[in-house]
This record gives sequence, C-alpha cells and structure tokens, in this order.
Amino acid sequence: MVKISLILPLLVLLTLSLTLAPCDCIAQAISKTADGFDLPVSPPMGAGFYKSRGFRSGGHLGEDWVTDGGSAKGFRQPVHAIANGVVVLARDIHVAWGNVVIIRHAWIENRQIHFADSLYAHLDKINVREGQQVGKGQQLGTIGTNHGMYPPHLHFEIHKDLGIGVNHAAGTRDLRSYWLPSDFVLARRHLAGGGRNVPTPAANFLLPTTEHPWYLGRFWHSPKKSTHPKSSKSSASHRSSSTSQKHSSSNKWKVNRYTDP
Repeated sequence: MVKISLILPLLVLLTLSLTLAPCDCIAQAISKTADGFDLPVSPPMGAGFYKSRGFRSGGHLGEDWVTDGGSAKGFRQPVHAIANGVVVLARDIHVAWGNVVIIRHAWIENRQIHFADSLYAHLDKINVREGQQVGKGQQLGTIGTNHGMYPPHLHFEIHKDLGIGVNHAAGTRDLRSYWLPSDFVLARRHLAGGGRNVPTPAANFLLPTTEHPWYLGRFWHSPKKSTHPKSSKSSASHRSSSTSQKHSSSNKWKVNRYTDP
C-alpha cells in the first residue's frame, strides 16, 4: 500500500507541471512577427563584444557576453531586443538573476508561426515594462553585475519552452527546451513575413518571492563537503547558503503574467 506521505509530493509536482505546460498559455496580446534576429549587444553582430561562456546542457543554459578588453568596460553598456516582441517579464528577481527582462517573440518559418522567449539577465537598469511592445534593436536596459554578485556581463538565453521563465527546473535543461542563442540568431538574421500582427501567448511561469526565494544552484550542483576547517566568514556564508536552501524547499510560488502590475 502506497503511503500518503509519498503521494502528496507527487501531486504537488503534477500540479506544477500542469501550470508550466505550454497549452495553459492563453493568447492575451497581439504582437508583431519578427523580420529577423540580431545579437543583444552592439547589434546586429555584436561588434566589440565576445562570448565568454557558452551553453552547456544540464549546466549553463545560456551565453555570457562581455566587452573586448575586459568585462569591466561593459558595465552599463546598452542591451537590445533581438527582435520584435512583447515584454513578458521586466523586474528584479533577486537570487542569482537580479534585474531580468524576458521578451516573447513570434516569427514565421516554413509557413508556420513559431514562438520563443529571449532572456536578458543581471541588468543594471531596466528600460522597458511588462506588456510593452518592443522592436528589434530597441534598448531594454544596461549590462550589470546582479547587484555586485558578478563581474559585468549579459547572461542571454533563448527558450523553446515558454513555461521556463527564470525557473530552469521547469525545462529539460537541454536543447529540447532551449536554443543555442547565437546559433539561433545567426540562422534567422532575415525572415519573411515580419511585421504581421499575431496573437501571442501570455506568460505563465513561476517566480520566486521575497518570502520564499529559491536557490538556483541546487538544480545542477551537488553539495561538496570541505575537509578544511572553516573560518568565521566561510561559516557565515555556509549558514546563508543553508538558509537559502531551506527556503527553496517551499512549494509557494508566484505566477507571473505580464498583465499584472
């Protein structure tokens, strides 16, 4: 006989999976189809920038872009929309993300309409609002450090799965849920059928809350035990990490829709 204590977690996971399913998205906006895609820094082709870190399935699920001659020179440099679309997220998520913008794009390829989300993270400033229509090349914000957590760089992702948002655990963490960002852009520099008004699915993904943050690292890093004695500083860091992981076990999430204030 299956214990109730084993059934309840399964029911919670099933509920979350249904919430994140693409079929739950409701067409609540009209946006213009993309006429092509550019890189998000120094468009169209990222002159003066380079990719310091690439996509790795199960690990780093996007690309990090920095300026030539050192990442510090990129601080507060402009970040641009890679194509026409609608802003489905534009806020400070805190945790490992900081200021994040997500744009939902529609484009026509092989006579079919396709959708994808582009994500721009660790921004210093956000210049757009949720629900806003943006055009290719429009400035979304500026390169930041996630409130001093990282050296200045842009973390850039493209999602096939519209239910991911900022929750990597919602996808497969491989190319079934993600595009290789720069490869996607370079393969779709110019597209036919751009500028058409099409219904676009509303955002329906989970976000951490201030009361119940979650720790992103736990989804792809296993804890490591140190054999060396810890200093008071490292002990404080360990307690902070433990507190974050304790909060991350909560099942209380916030569902973001771009129609919310």
